[in-house]
Amino acid sequence: MTEKILAKAAEKSQVVPGDNIWVNVDVLMTHDVCGPGAFGIFKREFGDKAKVWDSEKIVVIPDHYIFTTDKCTNRNVDIMREYCRKQNIKYFYDITDRGDFKANPDYKGVCHVALAQEGHCRPGEVTISLAGYDWLCLVWFGSMCCCCYD
Repeated sequence: MTEKILAKAAEKSQVVPGDNIWVNVDVLMTHDVCGPGAFGIFKREFGDKAKVWDSEKIVVIPDHYIFTTDKCTNRNVDIMREYCRKQNIKYFYDITDRGDFKANPDYKGVCHVALAQEGHCRPGEVTISLAGYDWLCLVWFGSMCCCCYD
């Protein structure tokens, strides 16, 4: 099944283990731990005015540094907000402080679960995640997931 999904995404009739391929990605997900660093690399490598390949295929979900008063970690979420605004990222599931201790209805929760619950994992598609263990969540939905590590 994995080979078929990757072959389709690589626009090849077939792929086998050991092949080095380029694939068309259906969904790219990041969160507040990895996102700001990845955004910085994108900016450094491609310039201030560079745009992402498809702002509707990127999912950004802050879920690690959202319940803290630490300014350094809050900065990660601020960087994500600014980047998503500049890039017109459609699926930025922000959390905002409404001041009434009620959940923001736009916030989707833990990225690994929200990615599937919000319909971003579909059978036969390739999902790239900057979070290390999304493969565990996504394989249940029939999506081919590649997780990126340092």
